[in-house]
Amino acid sequence: MLAAFCAMSLNAFPQGWGFGGFGNNGSSGLDSYTSKKDVNYVGDGKGFHAMDIYYPKEAKESYPVVIHIYGSAWSSNNSKGSADLTTVGEGALKAGYIFVTPNHRANNDAQWPGQINDIKAVVRYLRGNAESLKVDTSFIAISGFSSGGHLATMMGTSRNVREYTVGNTTMDIEGNLGQFTDFSSSVDAVCDWSGPVILNKLNCGSAMDLNSFISPMMGNCSASQCPDKYALATAVTFMDPTDPPYLLVHGSADNIVAQCQSELLYNELKKNDIECQYIPTGSGHGVNADKVPDMIEFFNKARVKKMEALEATANPFLNSDVAGSLTSVNFKNGILTLSGSDSYSFKVVDIVGKVVFCGTYKAVEQSYNLSEIAAGLYILTTDSGINHKFIR
Repeated sequence: MLAAFCAMSLNAFPQGWGFGGFGNNGSSGLDSYTSKKDVNYVGDGKGFHAMDIYYPKEAKESYPVVIHIYGSAWSSNNSKGSADLTTVGEGALKAGYIFVTPNHRANNDAQWPGQINDIKAVVRYLRGNAESLKVDTSFIAISGFSSGGHLATMMGTSRNVREYTVGNTTMDIEGNLGQFTDFSSSVDAVCDWSGPVILNKLNCGSAMDLNSFISPMMGNCSASQCPDKYALATAVTFMDPTDPPYLLVHGSADNIVAQCQSELLYNELKKNDIECQYIPTGSGHGVNADKVPDMIEFFNKARVKKMEALEATANPFLNSDVAGSLTSVNFKNGILTLSGSDSYSFKVVDIVGKVVFCGTYKAVEQSYNLSEIAAGLYILTTDSGINHKFIR
Protein backbone atom coordinates (compact mmCIF):
# COMPACT_ATOMS: atom_id res chain seq x y z
CA MET A 1 0.00 0.00 0.00
CA LEU A 2 3.00 2.25 0.20
CA ALA A 3 4.09 1.84 -3.40
CA ALA A 4 4.23 5.55 -4.05
CA PHE A 5 5.77 6.65 -0.75
CA CYS A 6 7.61 3.61 0.62
CA ALA A 7 9.95 5.79 2.63
CA MET A 8 7.20 7.88 4.20
CA SER A 9 4.67 7.30 6.93
CA LEU A 10 1.15 6.41 5.82
CA ASN A 11 -0.14 8.71 8.54
CA ALA A 12 1.24 11.64 6.57
CA PHE A 13 -1.38 10.95 3.94
CA PRO A 14 -4.59 10.06 5.78
CA GLN A 15 -6.71 10.20 2.63
CA GLY A 16 -4.73 7.47 0.91
CA TRP A 17 -2.63 7.71 -2.23
CA GLY A 18 -3.60 5.58 -5.18
CA PHE A 19 -6.25 3.58 -3.40
CA GLY A 20 -9.35 5.66 -3.76
CA GLY A 21 -9.35 6.92 -0.22
CA PHE A 22 -12.78 5.45 0.48
CA GLY A 23 -13.84 1.94 1.45
CA ASN A 24 -12.14 -1.39 1.01
CA ASN A 25 -10.35 -1.50 -2.30
CA GLY A 26 -8.39 -4.70 -1.72
CA SER A 27 -8.43 -7.70 -4.03
CA SER A 28 -11.18 -9.38 -1.97
CA GLY A 29 -13.62 -6.63 -2.90
CA LEU A 30 -14.75 -8.29 -6.13
CA ASP A 31 -14.34 -11.95 -5.24
CA SER A 32 -17.99 -12.68 -5.96
CA TYR A 33 -17.55 -11.73 -9.63
CA THR A 34 -16.20 -13.97 -12.37
CA SER A 35 -12.76 -12.77 -13.40
CA LYS A 36 -9.69 -13.44 -15.47
CA LYS A 37 -6.57 -12.54 -13.49
CA ASP A 38 -3.07 -11.65 -14.62
CA VAL A 39 -3.87 -11.53 -18.34
CA ASN A 40 -0.70 -10.35 -20.08
CA TYR A 41 -1.78 -7.78 -22.63
CA VAL A 42 1.62 -7.50 -24.32
CA GLY A 43 2.64 -11.16 -24.34
CA ASP A 44 6.02 -10.60 -22.70
CA GLY A 45 5.33 -12.35 -19.40
CA LYS A 46 6.11 -9.19 -17.43
CA GLY A 47 4.02 -8.45 -14.34
CA PHE A 48 3.79 -4.78 -15.21
CA HIS A 49 1.97 -5.81 -18.39
CA ALA A 50 -0.73 -7.82 -16.60
CA MET A 51 -4.37 -6.91 -16.13
CA ASP A 52 -7.42 -8.27 -14.33
CA ILE A 53 -10.80 -8.52 -16.05
CA TYR A 54 -14.07 -8.75 -14.07
CA TYR A 55 -17.48 -9.66 -15.48
CA PRO A 56 -21.00 -8.57 -14.50
CA LYS A 57 -23.16 -11.25 -12.90
CA GLU A 58 -25.81 -11.08 -15.62
CA ALA A 59 -24.77 -13.41 -18.44
CA LYS A 60 -24.62 -11.77 -21.87
CA GLU A 61 -22.92 -12.37 -25.20
CA SER A 62 -20.90 -9.18 -24.80
CA TYR A 63 -20.52 -6.16 -22.53
CA PRO A 64 -19.28 -2.58 -22.81
CA VAL A 65 -16.06 -1.90 -20.91
CA VAL A 66 -14.73 0.39 -18.21
CA ILE A 67 -10.94 0.39 -17.83
CA HIS A 68 -9.75 1.92 -14.56
CA ILE A 69 -6.13 2.94 -13.91
CA TYR A 70 -4.84 3.00 -10.34
CA GLY A 71 -3.06 5.97 -8.80
CA SER A 72 0.51 5.65 -7.57
CA ALA A 73 2.36 8.85 -8.49
CA TRP A 74 3.48 6.78 -11.52
CA SER A 75 5.60 4.85 -9.00
CA SER A 76 3.93 1.42 -8.89
CA ASN A 77 3.96 -1.20 -11.61
CA ASN A 78 1.67 -3.65 -9.78
CA SER A 79 -1.34 -2.04 -8.08
CA LYS A 80 -4.17 -3.43 -10.21
CA GLY A 81 -5.42 -5.43 -7.21
CA SER A 82 -6.13 -2.20 -5.33
CA ALA A 83 -7.55 -0.13 -8.17
CA ASP A 84 -10.68 1.29 -6.48
CA LEU A 85 -12.40 -2.08 -6.80
CA THR A 86 -15.32 -1.49 -4.45
CA THR A 87 -16.05 2.01 -5.73
CA VAL A 88 -15.41 2.37 -9.46
CA GLY A 89 -15.18 -1.38 -9.99
CA GLU A 90 -18.37 -2.50 -8.31
CA GLY A 91 -20.26 0.46 -9.72
CA ALA A 92 -19.23 -0.46 -13.24
CA LEU A 93 -20.01 -4.16 -12.80
CA LYS A 94 -23.45 -3.54 -11.33
CA ALA A 95 -24.19 -1.26 -14.28
CA GLY A 96 -23.36 -4.05 -16.75
CA TYR A 97 -19.81 -3.12 -17.75
CA ILE A 98 -16.77 -5.35 -17.87
CA PHE A 99 -14.27 -3.85 -15.40
CA VAL A 100 -10.59 -3.94 -16.38
CA THR A 101 -7.70 -2.98 -14.08
CA PRO A 102 -4.28 -2.95 -15.81
CA ASN A 103 -0.80 -2.65 -14.43
CA HIS A 104 1.59 -0.36 -16.29
CA ARG A 105 5.27 0.43 -16.14
CA ALA A 106 6.33 2.75 -13.35
CA ASN A 107 8.51 5.84 -13.61
CA ASN A 108 11.63 3.77 -12.89
CA ASP A 109 10.71 1.08 -15.45
CA ALA A 110 10.34 3.30 -18.51
CA GLN A 111 10.46 6.92 -19.52
CA TRP A 112 7.43 8.63 -21.03
CA PRO A 113 5.63 7.70 -23.28
CA GLY A 114 6.10 4.14 -22.01
CA GLN A 115 3.24 4.47 -19.54
CA ILE A 116 0.67 5.61 -22.13
CA ASN A 117 2.02 3.05 -24.62
CA ASP A 118 1.06 0.39 -22.06
CA ILE A 119 -2.52 1.60 -21.64
CA LYS A 120 -3.00 1.85 -25.39
CA ALA A 121 -1.84 -1.76 -25.68
CA VAL A 122 -4.53 -2.71 -23.14
CA VAL A 123 -7.29 -1.29 -25.36
CA ARG A 124 -5.89 -2.92 -28.48
CA TYR A 125 -5.71 -6.28 -26.68
CA LEU A 126 -9.35 -6.01 -25.63
CA ARG A 127 -10.40 -5.28 -29.21
CA GLY A 128 -8.15 -7.98 -30.63
CA ASN A 129 -9.68 -10.57 -28.29
CA ALA A 130 -13.22 -9.18 -28.27
CA GLU A 131 -14.92 -12.48 -29.06
CA SER A 132 -13.20 -14.60 -26.40
CA LEU A 133 -13.37 -11.82 -23.78
CA LYS A 134 -17.01 -10.91 -24.62
CA VAL A 135 -16.08 -7.29 -25.25
CA ASP A 136 -18.54 -4.96 -26.98
CA THR A 137 -16.01 -2.97 -28.99
CA SER A 138 -18.50 -0.22 -29.74
CA PHE A 139 -18.02 1.30 -26.28
CA ILE A 140 -14.85 1.27 -24.22
CA ALA A 141 -14.64 3.92 -21.49
CA ILE A 142 -11.60 4.76 -19.39
CA SER A 143 -11.28 6.04 -15.84
CA GLY A 144 -8.34 6.79 -13.61
CA PHE A 145 -7.49 8.04 -10.15
CA SER A 146 -4.64 10.48 -9.45
CA SER A 147 -1.72 9.54 -11.75
CA GLY A 148 -4.13 7.06 -13.31
CA GLY A 149 -6.38 10.02 -14.05
CA HIS A 150 -3.49 11.65 -15.87
CA LEU A 151 -3.15 8.56 -18.08
CA ALA A 152 -6.91 8.40 -18.65
CA THR A 153 -7.05 12.02 -19.80
CA MET A 154 -4.16 11.35 -22.19
CA MET A 155 -6.01 8.37 -23.67
CA GLY A 156 -8.96 10.53 -24.64
CA THR A 157 -7.24 13.31 -26.55
CA SER A 158 -4.47 11.20 -28.12
CA ARG A 159 -6.75 8.44 -29.40
CA ASN A 160 -5.90 9.13 -33.05
CA VAL A 161 -2.27 10.08 -32.45
CA ARG A 162 0.81 8.07 -33.29
CA GLU A 163 4.05 10.02 -33.58
CA TYR A 164 3.72 13.65 -32.49
CA THR A 165 6.21 16.49 -32.44
CA VAL A 166 6.35 19.50 -30.15
CA GLY A 167 9.27 21.82 -30.73
CA ASN A 168 12.35 19.68 -31.21
CA THR A 169 10.94 16.58 -29.52
CA THR A 170 9.10 13.73 -31.26
CA MET A 171 7.48 10.84 -29.38
CA ASP A 172 5.64 7.70 -30.44
CA ILE A 173 2.50 8.13 -28.33
CA GLU A 174 0.75 5.01 -29.70
CA GLY A 175 3.65 2.59 -29.42
CA ASN A 176 3.81 -0.90 -30.92
CA LEU A 177 3.46 -3.18 -27.91
CA GLY A 178 1.74 -6.53 -28.22
CA GLN A 179 0.30 -8.57 -31.07
CA PHE A 180 -2.71 -6.39 -31.91
CA THR A 181 -1.15 -3.26 -33.35
CA ASP A 182 -3.65 -3.22 -36.24
CA PHE A 183 -6.49 -2.54 -33.80
CA SER A 184 -7.59 0.84 -32.51
CA SER A 185 -6.69 2.12 -29.04
CA SER A 186 -9.53 4.65 -29.18
CA VAL A 187 -11.72 5.17 -26.10
CA ASP A 188 -15.28 6.49 -26.06
CA ALA A 189 -15.48 8.40 -22.75
CA VAL A 190 -13.10 9.51 -19.99
CA CYS A 191 -13.45 9.97 -16.23
CA ASP A 192 -10.66 11.60 -14.22
CA TRP A 193 -10.63 11.42 -10.41
CA SER A 194 -8.26 13.96 -8.79
CA GLY A 195 -5.65 13.68 -11.51
CA PRO A 196 -2.47 15.76 -11.93
CA VAL A 197 -3.31 16.42 -15.55
CA ILE A 198 -1.47 19.61 -16.58
CA LEU A 199 2.09 18.54 -15.84
CA ASN A 200 3.71 21.87 -16.66
CA LYS A 201 1.33 23.75 -14.34
CA LEU A 202 1.34 21.56 -11.24
CA ASN A 203 1.90 24.57 -8.99
CA CYS A 204 -1.46 26.13 -9.86
CA GLY A 205 -2.55 25.75 -6.23
CA SER A 206 -1.44 24.64 -2.78
CA ALA A 207 -0.69 20.93 -2.93
CA MET A 208 2.15 18.44 -2.80
CA ASP A 209 5.22 18.81 -5.00
CA LEU A 210 4.99 15.90 -7.45
CA ASN A 211 7.98 16.84 -9.57
CA SER A 212 10.22 14.20 -7.97
CA PHE A 213 7.82 11.54 -9.30
CA ILE A 214 7.40 13.05 -12.77
CA SER A 215 11.04 13.88 -13.42
CA PRO A 216 12.22 10.22 -13.70
CA MET A 217 9.65 9.67 -16.48
CA MET A 218 11.10 12.66 -18.31
CA GLY A 219 14.74 11.57 -18.16
CA ASN A 220 15.32 13.44 -14.89
CA CYS A 221 14.39 16.67 -16.61
CA SER A 222 12.16 19.39 -15.17
CA ALA A 223 9.29 21.16 -16.91
CA SER A 224 11.37 24.31 -17.31
CA GLN A 225 14.31 22.35 -18.75
CA CYS A 226 12.27 20.13 -21.09
CA PRO A 227 8.99 21.90 -21.87
CA ASP A 228 8.44 19.91 -25.07
CA LYS A 229 8.58 16.59 -23.21
CA TYR A 230 6.06 17.78 -20.65
CA ALA A 231 3.77 19.05 -23.39
CA LEU A 232 3.83 15.58 -24.95
CA ALA A 233 2.64 14.16 -21.63
CA THR A 234 -0.31 16.55 -21.26
CA ALA A 235 -3.77 15.95 -22.74
CA VAL A 236 -4.24 19.61 -23.71
CA THR A 237 -1.56 19.27 -26.41
CA PHE A 238 -3.64 16.83 -28.44
CA MET A 239 -7.15 18.27 -28.06
CA ASP A 240 -9.60 18.64 -30.92
CA PRO A 241 -13.41 18.73 -31.14
CA THR A 242 -13.61 15.04 -32.15
CA ASP A 243 -12.31 13.90 -28.76
CA PRO A 244 -14.62 11.83 -26.51
CA PRO A 245 -16.59 13.35 -23.61
CA TYR A 246 -14.83 13.98 -20.28
CA LEU A 247 -16.02 13.84 -16.68
CA LEU A 248 -13.76 15.42 -14.04
CA VAL A 249 -14.28 14.90 -10.29
CA HIS A 250 -11.98 16.70 -7.83
CA GLY A 251 -12.13 17.84 -4.21
CA SER A 252 -11.26 21.25 -2.80
CA ALA A 253 -9.62 19.60 0.25
CA ASP A 254 -7.15 17.67 -1.93
CA ASN A 255 -3.72 18.44 -0.48
CA ILE A 256 -1.86 16.13 -2.89
CA VAL A 257 -3.16 17.27 -6.29
CA ALA A 258 -4.58 20.79 -6.34
CA GLN A 259 -8.20 21.06 -7.47
CA CYS A 260 -7.19 23.75 -9.94
CA GLN A 261 -5.65 20.99 -12.07
CA SER A 262 -9.15 19.81 -12.97
CA GLU A 263 -10.36 23.38 -13.38
CA LEU A 264 -7.57 24.10 -15.86
CA LEU A 265 -8.37 20.96 -17.85
CA TYR A 266 -12.11 21.68 -17.80
CA ASN A 267 -11.53 25.16 -19.22
CA GLU A 268 -9.31 23.78 -21.98
CA LEU A 269 -11.89 21.13 -22.88
CA LYS A 270 -14.59 23.77 -23.19
CA LYS A 271 -12.30 26.02 -25.23
CA ASN A 272 -11.75 23.14 -27.67
CA ASP A 273 -15.48 22.34 -27.95
CA ILE A 274 -15.10 18.95 -26.27
CA GLU A 275 -18.11 17.71 -24.32
CA CYS A 276 -17.22 17.84 -20.63
CA GLN A 277 -18.63 17.89 -17.12
CA TYR A 278 -16.88 18.99 -13.94
CA ILE A 279 -18.01 17.92 -10.47
CA PRO A 280 -16.16 19.84 -7.75
CA THR A 281 -16.50 18.37 -4.26
CA GLY A 282 -15.30 19.26 -0.80
CA SER A 283 -13.38 16.00 -0.43
CA GLY A 284 -9.71 15.21 -0.28
CA HIS A 285 -7.55 13.11 -2.57
CA GLY A 286 -9.60 10.08 -3.52
CA VAL A 287 -12.45 8.48 -5.43
CA ASN A 288 -15.74 9.65 -3.96
CA ALA A 289 -18.00 6.61 -3.64
CA ASP A 290 -21.08 8.83 -3.77
CA LYS A 291 -19.98 10.21 -7.16
CA VAL A 292 -19.54 6.81 -8.81
CA PRO A 293 -23.23 6.84 -9.91
CA ASP A 294 -22.48 10.14 -11.66
CA MET A 295 -19.67 8.41 -13.57
CA ILE A 296 -21.99 5.54 -14.54
CA GLU A 297 -24.69 7.95 -15.70
CA PHE A 298 -22.09 9.90 -17.70
CA PHE A 299 -20.80 6.72 -19.39
CA ASN A 300 -24.32 5.46 -20.07
CA LYS A 301 -25.29 8.74 -21.75
CA ALA A 302 -22.09 8.70 -23.82
CA ARG A 303 -22.82 5.15 -24.90
CA VAL A 304 -26.40 5.96 -25.92
CA LYS A 305 -25.22 9.03 -27.81
CA LYS A 306 -22.63 7.02 -29.70
CA MET A 307 -25.11 4.29 -30.63
CA GLU A 308 -27.58 6.90 -31.85
CA ALA A 309 -24.86 8.43 -34.01
CA LEU A 310 -23.95 5.02 -35.41
CA GLU A 311 -27.56 4.22 -36.17
CA ALA A 312 -27.99 7.57 -37.90
CA THR A 313 -25.17 6.66 -40.30
CA ALA A 314 -26.46 3.13 -40.96
CA ASN A 315 -28.26 4.09 -44.17
CA PRO A 316 -29.61 1.23 -46.30
CA PHE A 317 -27.22 2.04 -49.15
CA LEU A 318 -24.12 4.21 -49.11
CA ASN A 319 -23.85 4.03 -52.91
CA SER A 320 -27.21 4.60 -54.60
CA ASP A 321 -25.89 3.54 -57.99
CA VAL A 322 -25.49 -0.07 -56.82
CA ALA A 323 -28.83 -0.28 -55.01
CA GLY A 324 -30.36 -2.22 -57.88
CA SER A 325 -28.06 -5.20 -57.37
CA LEU A 326 -28.79 -5.48 -53.64
CA THR A 327 -32.45 -4.84 -53.01
CA SER A 328 -32.59 -5.73 -49.31
CA VAL A 329 -30.24 -6.06 -46.36
CA ASN A 330 -31.86 -7.10 -43.10
CA PHE A 331 -30.18 -7.86 -39.81
CA LYS A 332 -32.34 -9.02 -36.91
CA ASN A 333 -31.74 -11.27 -33.92
CA GLY A 334 -28.28 -12.13 -35.17
CA ILE A 335 -29.46 -13.24 -38.63
CA LEU A 336 -28.26 -11.39 -41.74
CA THR A 337 -30.62 -11.75 -44.73
CA LEU A 338 -29.66 -10.57 -48.22
CA SER A 339 -31.78 -10.19 -51.34
CA GLY A 340 -30.74 -9.03 -54.79
CA SER A 341 -30.23 -9.83 -58.44
CA ASP A 342 -26.48 -10.43 -58.59
CA SER A 343 -24.10 -13.06 -57.24
CA TYR A 344 -21.02 -11.98 -55.32
CA SER A 345 -18.65 -12.75 -52.47
CA PHE A 346 -18.91 -10.57 -49.40
CA LYS A 347 -17.34 -10.00 -46.03
CA VAL A 348 -18.45 -8.34 -42.81
CA VAL A 349 -15.90 -6.17 -41.01
CA ASP A 350 -16.07 -4.38 -37.67
CA ILE A 351 -15.34 -0.70 -37.02
CA VAL A 352 -11.60 -1.32 -36.70
CA GLY A 353 -11.38 -3.30 -39.94
CA LYS A 354 -11.33 -6.86 -38.60
CA VAL A 355 -13.11 -9.39 -40.83
CA VAL A 356 -15.69 -11.24 -38.70
CA PHE A 357 -17.56 -13.14 -41.43
CA CYS A 358 -17.13 -14.15 -45.07
CA GLY A 359 -19.79 -15.52 -47.40
CA THR A 360 -21.07 -15.98 -50.93
CA TYR A 361 -24.43 -14.69 -52.19
CA LYS A 362 -26.06 -16.41 -55.22
CA ALA A 363 -28.83 -14.06 -56.44
CA VAL A 364 -31.54 -15.58 -54.28
CA GLU A 365 -32.60 -14.54 -50.79
CA GLN A 366 -30.20 -16.09 -48.30
CA SER A 367 -29.72 -15.87 -44.55
CA TYR A 368 -26.51 -16.11 -42.55
CA ASN A 369 -26.12 -16.67 -38.83
CA LEU A 370 -24.02 -13.88 -37.30
CA SER A 371 -25.30 -14.32 -33.75
CA GLU A 372 -21.79 -14.97 -32.43
CA ILE A 373 -20.40 -11.55 -33.32
CA ALA A 374 -20.16 -8.94 -30.58
CA ALA A 375 -22.44 -5.92 -30.39
CA GLY A 376 -21.29 -2.97 -32.46
CA LEU A 377 -21.28 -1.34 -35.89
CA TYR A 378 -20.40 -3.50 -38.91
CA ILE A 379 -19.90 -2.92 -42.62
CA LEU A 380 -20.84 -5.42 -45.31
CA THR A 381 -18.61 -5.09 -48.36
CA THR A 382 -18.81 -7.01 -51.62
CA ASP A 383 -16.53 -7.63 -54.57
CA SER A 384 -19.01 -5.71 -56.73
CA GLY A 385 -18.51 -2.46 -54.80
CA ILE A 386 -21.44 -2.50 -52.37
CA ASN A 387 -20.94 -1.09 -48.88
CA HIS A 388 -23.68 -1.35 -46.28
CA LYS A 389 -23.60 -0.47 -42.57
CA PHE A 390 -25.65 -2.24 -39.93
CA ILE A 391 -25.84 -2.40 -36.14
CA ARG A 392 -25.48 -5.62 -34.13
